[in-house]
Amino acid sequence: MLEKNLEKYFNFNGFRPGQKEIVEAITSGRDTVALMPTGGGKSLCYQLPAVIFENLTVVVSPLIALMKDQVDAMRARNIPATFINSSIPPAEAGRRIAGIKSGETKILYVAPERLAAPSFAPVFSGLNIDFLAVDEAHCVSQWGHDFRPDYLNIRSHIKLLKKRPIVAAFTATATPEVKDDIITRLELRDPEVFIRGFDRPNLKFLVQKDLKTKERYAEILRIIKSLSGSGVVYALTRKETEIIAGYLRENGVKTSAYHAGMAPAMREKIQNDFMEDKFRVIVATIAFGMGVDKSDIRYVIHAGMPGSLEGYYQEAGRAGRDGEKAYCVLLHSKKDTNTHKFFIRMNDDEMRKQGKSWLEARKISGIKYDRLERMEEYAVSRKCRRKMILEYFSDPEAKSHSGNCKGCDVCLNWKRDTEKHKNGQNGTERGFITATVKETVRLYQQDYDIFRIAKMRGLGVSTVMNHLVDWYEAGGELEIDNLVSPLEQSQILEAIAKVGMQKLGPIKQILPEEISYEKIKLVTAKVRRGR
Repeated sequence: MLEKNLEKYFNFNGFRPGQKEIVEAITSGRDTVALMPTGGGKSLCYQLPAVIFENLTVVVSPLIALMKDQVDAMRARNIPATFINSSIPPAEAGRRIAGIKSGETKILYVAPERLAAPSFAPVFSGLNIDFLAVDEAHCVSQWGHDFRPDYLNIRSHIKLLKKRPIVAAFTATATPEVKDDIITRLELRDPEVFIRGFDRPNLKFLVQKDLKTKERYAEILRIIKSLSGSGVVYALTRKETEIIAGYLRENGVKTSAYHAGMAPAMREKIQNDFMEDKFRVIVATIAFGMGVDKSDIRYVIHAGMPGSLEGYYQEAGRAGRDGEKAYCVLLHSKKDTNTHKFFIRMNDDEMRKQGKSWLEARKISGIKYDRLERMEEYAVSRKCRRKMILEYFSDPEAKSHSGNCKGCDVCLNWKRDTEKHKNGQNGTERGFITATVKETVRLYQQDYDIFRIAKMRGLGVSTVMNHLVDWYEAGGELEIDNLVSPLEQSQILEAIAKVGMQKLGPIKQILPEEISYEKIKLVTAKVRRGR
């Protein structure tokens, strides 16, 4: 039954590890806590029950960008979903509420703040809700790395409903202490608890320690130029994002900085341009990330050690969500620890100004210092990075782990030469087609266009095109005329006749801007195949 609905609504042939038992618990009526890493497929664990339940599902989600991306993906799969937040005018919100009341909508996304809004609270309390999912549930815990006070009020709003729904909490980063806090603060009833999939074998964890500032910048540039695809560089301060972005641009890397000091409209434009592959590298503070649904990020570089392993793994885990090989590189400096100690002291002062007692503030600061110490241990030790992560999150797999993951700098004895992709195309060797490429091809063969496939899978359009290129180059059958018009093919062939096809750059330079590298690759592959 579950598998049939999975294929019917999501076009998936099977569950990822850990997903099925979570969905079974929810659909059998159990409150649930699911701790799954970024890229583990946790969104499916509340979206699939939503289409199975008769009445409405509400997803409490912290960011507008996350809501929009997930609703777009659901609609691309013909699942009636919507969101209500500050990005839409009151008249449109009214129309959406009418659709919810009439039963036209299966899934509603709202922010925790929306539940308390005078215009929405009476509407919410009158809804017939079968299932309420709390995403990024670690935000409910004061011991979590991303505490948001509005999450504490979710339980109060649930009590106002005529019928208590099944409640499930989802997070990618929670220690055992945070997990217990989530259960208490959301008042979950005898919940099933799942800790699943923190080991993501496609990710390579690499660390360099004790770098000076100039060494760190040079290493960022070297790594970016050695790898293909989209990437994120995290810096600790707003100022440093601007400095690193400028340094990369000076050295020929198209990039942009992103931080909370920018105007919201500018941040939205930069994020959208990155999602659409208008530039391949973004340099950001932690303001960028939560709610970013881009599956084809090939590397995440930390130009500075985060303050906790929770934060690090959530940020690093944004790489390789499509299941393809990706790199998580931490470039550590001795000054990073002092920077975080300064942040902790500033936060301590802020808590005191907000009325917390000296004892409360010291307790929270003490936890932050402990987490910083664990993070520093990860950065400077010579233990298997992967096993340290599994142990930190109490993943059951940690007990049977050998201590040699064959996928981190310690186990690989890696020093400086980051492994390069074989042919610069998302790590796909010619003649070998990965599962994620096959999934794109399968959807394309079902007559989904490339734009809809991109929405459904959380990929860039250029990545979808590259998947089709890989398939065609490996001998797959494609109707090239459906992807490259006869006129464009003629223009590309004329360019090839002038400059040859040993390199794509010279061909691209003499063609109109709208003819992409992917289209050129398809035509050159067609020529090689003698078509």
